[in-house]
Amino acid sequence: MHVLFIDACPRPREQSRSYRLGVAFLDAYVAAHPDARVETMRLDEMQLAPLTGEAEARRSELIDRGRPDNVMFAPARSFALAELIVVCAPYWDFAFPASLKVLIEHVCVRTLTFTYVNDRPVGLCRAQDLVYLTTSGSPIGANNWGGDYLRAVTGGLLGVKRFHQISAEGLDCAAADPETIMKDAIARAQALAAGL
Repeated sequence: MHVLFIDACPRPREQSRSYRLGVAFLDAYVAAHPDARVETMRLDEMQLAPLTGEAEARRSELIDRGRPDNVMFAPARSFALAELIVVCAPYWDFAFPASLKVLIEHVCVRTLTFTYVNDRPVGLCRAQDLVYLTTSGSPIGANNWGGDYLRAVTGGLLGVKRFHQISAEGLDCAAADPETIMKDAIARAQALAAGL
């Protein structure tokens, strides 16, 4: 089982609550599935640049020439081959850090992660499940733009069948007990990992 672990946490790992939640899920998954092979994308180290017009033209040229082996497509190849995708990212500005959106730009590659059939997109990714793990200082409520976006793009374009979200919310609210909230989210993440 090829697991792609996307770490979109900008803060240092010892401070990041989203990373803590992500690692708890991953550890439980590996314990329940000893055959799992984990590939990690740490976005703050990858330093992917947003696609400019010039970069998009180069990408289209490479695709049209049948060159999916180009290094530019490494993130898309990893995403396409993964059998489980795990994303951990904090809830920032009603969504997630920009590095995760930039990664998705690099992942959505015609002929690698999706194609068109009768003018409609058809996903080519192997993963049946995507797990999104996030933490927020305030309640997320109806403003789940990050989770909603990931669900839409991975399910509607890339072909991932099932989307799962575990959130630890309201961690910085005045009356909150952040450690209890985190422990509850970790327990839910561990249960999901064991059940997948």
